Amino acid sequence: MIRRRMITAVAGVAVALFGLQAVGVSPSGAAESPRESYCTLAGSIAPDPGITYESKPTTYQFTGTMDCTADEPAHGTVTGTGKGTTGCFGGTSTALLKVAWDNGTESTINAQLGEFTYGTGGHGMVEEGTFEGSGVYLGWGRHAARAEERCANGQVKSYQYAGYMYFHSHSRHSGHSGH
Repeated sequence: MIRRRMITAVAGVAVALFGLQAVGVSPSGAAESPRESYCTLAGSIAPDPGITYESKPTTYQFTGTMDCTADEPAHGTVTGTGKGTTGCFGGTSTALLKVAWDNGTESTINAQLGEFTYGTGGHGMVEEGTFEGSGVYLGWGRHAARAEERCANGQVKSYQYAGYMYFHSHSRHSGHSGH
């Protein structure tokens, strides 16, 4: 009998704590855009004319999927294009990314990216849609089959990546004018 009461009490406390957690992270209104979200990101990039050891003018197509910490939107599909001077071990570019979210909304992101050996990092801004006005940090590691060999002779025509995208609010949203 005591064991049954203890199990019931523990279960009750667990349900109460879970309920408080759910209340603490629930959005305050369906129409309100979330303030921040951390998303895992994976997909592929197709550079044209391909990348080599030497940085050179490049354009690229970007596709990927995201799973995020926000309750809504929780998942997104990313597409985009970029251009800049890129190579296997260094370079810079700008990208215009579009995110189609699982709740039917979209985001348009302008980003500045830097290439670092086998990875990319950067920052940007959500220009319109969900998270509008929010800053974005993004980064990923990349892998191409036989990358070293293909990089040496300019044959890296596509590669896979895995990383993150973090949406965060700027001070202008907290009532500060920035002056």
